[in-house]
Amino acid sequence: MQANELIQGFSNKQLITKTMTMVSGYVDDFHTHPWHQIVFPLKGLLQSNIGDKCVIVPHNGMLYIPANTVHKSIAITDTQFLAIYLNPDKCVQYDDKPKSCLVNSFIKELILILFENSTLSQSESNITHLLLVLRDQIMTATRYEIPLLIPTDKRLLSIFVQLKQQPDLSFTLSQWAKKVGASERTLSRLCSKEFSQSFSLWRQNIRLVLSLQLLGSRKSIQEIAIELGYASDSAYIYAFKKLFNQTPSKYRTERLALGLTLSHCLT
Repeated sequence: MQANELIQGFSNKQLITKTMTMVSGYVDDFHTHPWHQIVFPLKGLLQSNIGDKCVIVPHNGMLYIPANTVHKSIAITDTQFLAIYLNPDKCVQYDDKPKSCLVNSFIKELILILFENSTLSQSESNITHLLLVLRDQIMTATRYEIPLLIPTDKRLLSIFVQLKQQPDLSFTLSQWAKKVGASERTLSRLCSKEFSQSFSLWRQNIRLVLSLQLLGSRKSIQEIAIELGYASDSAYIYAFKKLFNQTPSKYRTERLALGLTLSHCLT
């Protein structure tokens, strides 16, 4: 059942929850919900357009979307996420601005408790208390701004698709320019316009964001580094820490712990 149909059918509730799956490349085009929404990925990566903003939402992040806000999501990889819809006409008042933020262990547990309790006979007052805590946690959470990946220009998009399939491609800017039929200056200008960064930094960010998915596999850090095209695992670790403020190993440990918790919660 579609989210807005669920909302209409449970209009007396403070919240409803839904697990959603999107295959790589799926576009959930521009739409709105009459309730606020929280998007919390279990696996995969989403790029979401909200008003004049565009954000990447990975496993250790979440996205808050206010009610009636036009938004669009694209699955960068095969993606599964929890969606929590919050009734704006009930007890708890939420912010009217979207926010992409880092999810700490407390917020993770709170989201899972709400997800589980939405299907149980919890008292409305207990749910209200949990939602008040969630509201406060979202307000104080650290913003999580991951550099964007998917371009609108067809030449950059062609490069993105190829790098997504083979992130270790080592073509120079000149080689890419010849391959997509553009000058080096044009590609540099387009990257600056779309992402406010250089071509080389955009290419590195593609590799690093894609590595979040690989860290959910059994591959070693060294194997992942080689698959991404890094000369060494230390170079990959340095770049990863600079972008995500933690090492790949720490991210993997937290991701594994979350996965076990979710498996227990959702079965």
